[in-house]
Amino acid sequence: MIKDFEILFIASFLIFFSCQNRKSNNKAEKSSSGIELKSEDSSTKDSGIVISTTTNKDGSSLKCTFNNSLGTCMLELNGERIELKQERMASGIKYSNEHFVYTNWHGETKLYKDGKLIFSDSK
Repeated sequence: MIKDFEILFIASFLIFFSCQNRKSNNKAEKSSSGIELKSEDSSTKDSGIVISTTTNKDGSSLKCTFNNSLGTCMLELNGERIELKQERMASGIKYSNEHFVYTNWHGETKLYKDGKLIFSDSK
């Protein structure tokens, strides 16, 4: 009787934890900054790649592909592709190159080109 109970307990334990580890495709999450993060494939999330799209009040969309393993970000705004390198921040995120600066702090996304604000999505 005790052996049957042990087998039942182990089988229940394995089934419970194996079901929780399944990953679904096209899973959407909210980051701590309030941006919706979409992982198109479980392999992208495992590789450190996070894809998010932000739309501002004017209807412009900014697609961001973050490669956390390499510390890079690829932005797409109005058909223009922009590659940026990550900078260290105490709070929020910041990516930049010689012409562009992208920041996100407390859900407020900003993109500057040569010091001029070209995209803002304040919540």
